Amino acid sequence: MAFLKTQNDINWHYEIEGEGLPLLFLHGWGVDSRIWRQQSKYFSLKYQVITLDLPGHGQSSWQECSLLDIAKGGWEVLEQLGLESVRIAGSSLGGLVGLKMFEVNPSRVNTLSFIGSQPKFVQSEQHPYGLPLKQIQRLGQQLETDYPSIIHIFFRSLFTIDERKTRRFKWIQKFRNIEEIPTREALSGLLAILGEADLREVLRGVDIPVQFINGTEDMICPPALFDSFKESLPQARFDWFEKCGHFPFLTKPHEVNHVLEKFLVSTEAEKEKC
Repeated sequence: MAFLKTQNDINWHYEIEGEGLPLLFLHGWGVDSRIWRQQSKYFSLKYQVITLDLPGHGQSSWQECSLLDIAKGGWEVLEQLGLESVRIAGSSLGGLVGLKMFEVNPSRVNTLSFIGSQPKFVQSEQHPYGLPLKQIQRLGQQLETDYPSIIHIFFRSLFTIDERKTRRFKWIQKFRNIEEIPTREALSGLLAILGEADLREVLRGVDIPVQFINGTEDMICPPALFDSFKESLPQARFDWFEKCGHFPFLTKPHEVNHVLEKFLVSTEAEKEKC
């Protein structure tokens, strides 16, 4: 296991596989970097794949922190690894962290791929997408009374009925049974970040290649949300997976790997032309 400590006293667990252009994968709330197993195995054949455990998840330690602290910590880890620029792919909360990393150091992010992710996860009058604030608050209360079972219940709810019937989902459930559960404090802290963060203006200002990978049945990131991105992000690519929920890269890993690779290869080709 590899670890690096940052200035905010968080000991970050990371893994590196392969050689080539750096590609960073950032996981979501309630899971850890092992969730990227199928992506690490595939992309490490052509890229230098870096996976991080977010604070309090997996093997990374926990300190109370903000989204900005996490983004800066991510950059500290990359700097200690000698990486000047990176391609970022983030799932759910991981996409939000990746977008914040872009805001902190925009010139050092080559591409952004959001997988079941968006810049604001809580619904509002002007933003009727994501989760109702009451649902996030209720989830926070359940962490105090039903931890850790509520994590498994919430995770399962993010898959469609069709996905839950597949062999792949049975493997995912078996795999999760051997995972270490994130600390209650970390789950509460990062849930608060999900409830407060609004990076819509940051996303509108993104001027690098952007990709959105989503399931058509994702209740947190519904298709209608992404129509609003097309005008402000003309360079964006949108890839949809039918009958998939919040984690298409878990239930259809090969298909997601294909569209992510196609996006990365095309952006490198465009860069060489310039």
